[in-house]
Amino acid sequence: MPAAQGPVSASSANPVDLVHLSRQSLGDRSLEREILSLFKSQSVLYLDRLSNAKSSDERKLAAHTILGSARGIGAWTVAHEAKTIEGNTAHLQDLTLLRAAVDEANAYIAEILA
Repeated sequence: MPAAQGPVSASSANPVDLVHLSRQSLGDRSLEREILSLFKSQSVLYLDRLSNAKSSDERKLAAHTILGSARGIGAWTVAHEAKTIEGNTAHLQDLTLLRAAVDEANAYIAEILA
């Protein structure tokens, strides 16, 4: 996995930058948990949409959605991989690195939500 691609903070080395997430949610822990839960379910849905997309536009929309969601929670590696795919949707791409990044972020989120 590449190094974190977002702002440098104490928690940016983790799959999800909790400092960034706290800033985004204005420190509301309940909201943070809800956002993380949504990312966990929606990231899997959009990965599936990306892998089953029939057109370049469908691939771009799915990659862009993952990118925006990842940036919102501070999942910098996921954002980096989604941006790479979003930038070249004319061709089918190997999603291995994006899947691995999403899996890592979601495993981290599962630990937080447990």
